[in-house]
Amino acid sequence: MSIWKSGVLALILLATGPTAHAAVVVIHSRSREAPPPVVEEHPVARRGYVWVGGHHAYRHQHYVWTRGHYVRERRNYEYVPGHWEPHEGHYDWYGGEWHPRR
Repeated sequence: MSIWKSGVLALILLATGPTAHAAVVVIHSRSREAPPPVVEEHPVARRGYVWVGGHHAYRHQHYVWTRGHYVRERRNYEYVPGHWEPHEGHYDWYGGEWHPRR
């Protein structure tokens, strides 16, 4: 992520104040090709952690695999994984986020 994008994201998060639950970050890939199929990973259950599966990131005009990783579990929240969506002739990446459990 560029410094400019990081700065804009920081300003948005600061402006929303402490009541914000989640921020949706959309990365416009400009790729007209769909991402390749997800690589199958076999994580081992780990107490107190949630597995965030890997995904294809679009860098330097091609897709590269980003491996999955563990993140600390958040009480009363569930992790919703990121996903690619087609949009006006290209694909956008919507990053994963935490949602309050209902």
